[in-house]
Amino acid sequence: MDSHAARYGIYVRGHLSGTLLSAFPELHGQLLDGVPVLVGELPDQAALHGVLSRIEALGLELLEVGRLAPRPTVSTTEAGRATRNAP
Repeated sequence: MDSHAARYGIYVRGHLSGTLLSAFPELHGQLLDGVPVLVGELPDQAALHGVLSRIEALGLELLEVGRLAPRPTVSTTEAGRATRNAP
């Protein structure tokens, strides 16, 4: 991950159809407690502002934007050890 990149969760009101999701290729959509969320890693603040501009242009209602914890990474040594120790 780039030193300026960050993972975001962007909550919107409404239904995220496949057509709407295609406007956000850098993110994936999911439902959390019935609320659509766009989740993904963005390289910098300019990319975040670009996503927010697309949300506005598409007429989606922005509910919340939050920075998420980075995804945990597993080193190849840890992955191998986990595999070897598996029953």
